Amino acid sequence: MQYKKFGKTGISMSALGFGAMRLPMDEKGEKVDYEKATPIIHHAFELGVNYIDTAPGYCNEDSEVAVGKALKGWRDKVYLATKNPIQDASGDNWRKRLEGSLKKLDVDCIDFYHMWGISLETFREKVDVSAGPVEAA
Repeated sequence: MQYKKFGKTGISMSALGFGAMRLPMDEKGEKVDYEKATPIIHHAFELGVNYIDTAPGYCNEDSEVAVGKALKGWRDKVYLATKNPIQDASGDNWRKRLEGSLKKLDVDCIDFYHMWGISLETFREKVDVSAGPVEAA
């Protein structure tokens, strides 16, 4: 595996990451088939992938759970990314979405937390403000 420096962070990240948007699903297509998904993710880690990306809405809202299960025993070797879908300008709701991801992933921290589905105008007006995302009134 090739690794590249990630900006000025000091992180050496694999040139290939694992995107967990499309994981094997159960027969009904409702939930991730963890018995199939976990070995696939582990194989990527064994090959040197050290970055995995998921999001709350992936795989019928089950990808974060699947990634969390697969991270057991690997968390200290892999950089984890998920996203916060900007649905409104409430700082309270932003925090709830973050805490929901932490719970589903069953981790204490997320290494890279991306703003998702946001226009530059919305970012400037509602996120990149002096006090952070607007708190609920």
